[in-house]
Amino acid sequence: MKVYELIKKLLENGLVEHSESPWASPIVIVLKKNGVDIRMCIDYRVVNMFIKLSNYPLPLIDDLLIGFESVMWFMSLDMASGFWAIRMTERAKLISAFVCPFGHFQWVRMPFGLKNAPLVYQAVINNCLWGFVRLPPEEEAEVDQDVLDFLQLERPGGGVTEEKVPALTDTMTVFQRNIPTPSHMGLVLGRSSYIDDIAHGAVSWDQLCGDLNNLLFRLRYWNISASLPKSEFGKRSIPYLSHEISAERLRKLQKESGICRFRAL
Repeated sequence: MKVYELIKKLLENGLVEHSESPWASPIVIVLKKNGVDIRMCIDYRVVNMFIKLSNYPLPLIDDLLIGFESVMWFMSLDMASGFWAIRMTERAKLISAFVCPFGHFQWVRMPFGLKNAPLVYQAVINNCLWGFVRLPPEEEAEVDQDVLDFLQLERPGGGVTEEKVPALTDTMTVFQRNIPTPSHMGLVLGRSSYIDDIAHGAVSWDQLCGDLNNLLFRLRYWNISASLPKSEFGKRSIPYLSHEISAERLRKLQKESGICRFRAL
């Protein structure tokens, strides 16, 4: 019944839809750490064999761990179900199709498990932080007015004319539409994210609060949510990419494996 309830919730929230795709990957159910809730994973191993790997680069971890020597205050944000912020093209929906005892479904939003999903998400989060291109008009129309006002963007139909907008189809991504942002909408934090983990530091408390405010408005514009329980704000040091970062040092964090715990018993 838990799988049924999960599928029903995904359908109600518009995350999946019924499918007639020729693809049909199997599901794998994993019990969460609380021992009660479940996580539905999809075995895309066969599908991934036929997907061409994207050339989009992931940042070098070493580059994300330097430059914090003069920082006094830190924050880190972990995105909540970040991949679901990205709409699937019609072609990608077919590839994402999966089967379970309750039917044949496909994803409307990007799922975990597809080969290029982390690279696509990295491109979106980089663009969110750097501010290169804006959302297409039909998606920007769904953005709250206070967010557009803060970012100094006119509601679609005002500053964006039909002549400036490429033809919109369900097969195009936001980058293929390539609608540039205004010059004032520059970078927020720069490139400080590794997929769904963001880390940032500031020399003063006021600067940290200002940077956080700017970041949250940009995340709202891109419909990206942060997980508060997994995020840190106003700290003297933060864990990031298996390291502890502070103004004084960069320390590798040691993670105890299940094998070590078993031997200790």
